[in-house]
Amino acid sequence: MMMVMMIISLLLLSIHINLIENISIEYKNNLTKKDCTYNDGRFGNIDLSRVGLKQGIPAFRHVPKDFYFYSYNPCYAFSEETPCTDVAIFEKNGSAYYNLGMNSIVSWSITIDGKVTLVYSVLNRQTIVNLECRDEIDELVINGEYEPRHYNLTLFSKCACWNGC
Repeated sequence: MMMVMMIISLLLLSIHINLIENISIEYKNNLTKKDCTYNDGRFGNIDLSRVGLKQGIPAFRHVPKDFYFYSYNPCYAFSEETPCTDVAIFEKNGSAYYNLGMNSIVSWSITIDGKVTLVYSVLNRQTIVNLECRDEIDELVINGEYEPRHYNLTLFSKCACWNGC
């Protein structure tokens, strides 16, 4: 039963991702220490600079999912082990580290109804971070690897709300 629910979840995630890719408007924006905001004339402003840490460590460190650990820091680069230097997000599998994205290159995707997704691409990997508006404490949920080298995460934060921070 658990396996069936997992397969259904992955199918729904795949459908959601395809919908985002087909009905969204892609925007490019470099997220740096100086600029970690996105402005949209329809919905307002999203500023993730209060979520990311500036000290070279990730805001979300070693978040577990299955046998892997993920670290993420929007806006500000951090480093762990080679090849994960100056990254936004990485995956740790035992003693192996995989760069899953850099803050210097990210695409913002905004759906018609204002849902926001950040898409990080590096080498042969792609990571999608869904932004979800929530007034409670910031949380990163690892949804998983929905196909080889394609990852999906959700960032819950007040700063993920339009005009929230």
